[in-house]
Amino acid sequence: MILANRLTLKNRVSSGFTIDSLSGLAAWYPFNTGQVVDGTALVSWADASGNNKHLTNTTATNKRPTYESGRVNFGDVNQSYMDITNSPVPNSVAYSVFLVVEFTLISDNNFNALLNATNSNSTLDTLIWGEMRGTTSQLWQLITEGSGTSDNSYLATTTNGIIESDTKTIIQMVYGGGTNAGDTSNVISTDKSGGSLTTVTTQAKANSGDHKMEFGAVSVDSGFYVKGYIDEIVIFNRKLSVSECSDVRADIKARNSMT
Repeated sequence: MILANRLTLKNRVSSGFTIDSLSGLAAWYPFNTGQVVDGTALVSWADASGNNKHLTNTTATNKRPTYESGRVNFGDVNQSYMDITNSPVPNSVAYSVFLVVEFTLISDNNFNALLNATNSNSTLDTLIWGEMRGTTSQLWQLITEGSGTSDNSYLATTTNGIIESDTKTIIQMVYGGGTNAGDTSNVISTDKSGGSLTTVTTQAKANSGDHKMEFGAVSVDSGFYVKGYIDEIVIFNRKLSVSECSDVRADIKARNSMT
């Protein structure tokens, strides 16, 4: 087994900003850092937040994603996934999520469960992105407590902020936690390499039951597995401010060779 590059990230951002300087960091899987591989298979991906929420797959070793020079290709192995140890994450009503993804579009039905409650269930707490046959609109779905819970789940189809083929893109999702937390806004945006932040969808969700988001896996052992790259994941247990989100994205872009 080989341990991939474990250099600290603090010296790689000229501004001095580091993601782990922000409060509420629940889990962080940085590009090309803390990855243990066996041949080309990703065995584990260390959580750089210090919370020991490492990514592993010890139960289905034939369904580990492929490590490619720091990149993680979930599409190379059918139904590959990684579990989040000591989950759930972020286990809070409010949250901010950032993922660096890259997909090759196929102009057909192509649904990807990016984050899930478990490695076998994409009907509980899940974030889904996908293509749909016969349209240029793309699908974005947030499922919490099951898709029937309308005050904190939603499905949107839109051409806003679409994922472009073979283009590294940051997906950003921030949520204020609901009515009792004082902020019902849930916003998904994208920021592609060479582009700028674009709002995909804004939803007002009351979350009347104060449900805490409980992710426990990346990708899923089903037809909704991720069919592309996820090169970095950052999860906070609070809603970041606009300026904080901007700092996080700039840091991510620098590390992932995005412009």
